[in-house]
Amino acid sequence: MARTILDIPLRGDPAAADSVVKTILINDGYQDVPYNAEIVWKKGTGMMTAMHYIKVEYMGNVLRLSGWVQIGVGALGGKERDLSGFTATVPKKSVKKTMEKIQAAVAGM
Repeated sequence: MARTILDIPLRGDPAAADSVVKTILINDGYQDVPYNAEIVWKKGTGMMTAMHYIKVEYMGNVLRLSGWVQIGVGALGGKERDLSGFTATVPKKSVKKTMEKIQAAVAGM
């Protein structure tokens, strides 16, 4: 799996952090979907641009965000691509921006 991972220390209530995370993801156009054996947040269909993915995990006092894109349509989305490099630069920046927005919101709690 080629994913970009961001670990964010949790200082406050994990339930409150989860509420903030979900609000940001929904406001940015993401929906929670099953993906292989995981539940992740997805934006887009791959028709006009890459599909955006963010996985949210809570590990003790750490919020782990994993972000990646896939290029292609639906089940033919191809392999996961981390958020570095030049391929699909615009979608990658969009996923990074959402992850950074979550990081700033949770760090301020």
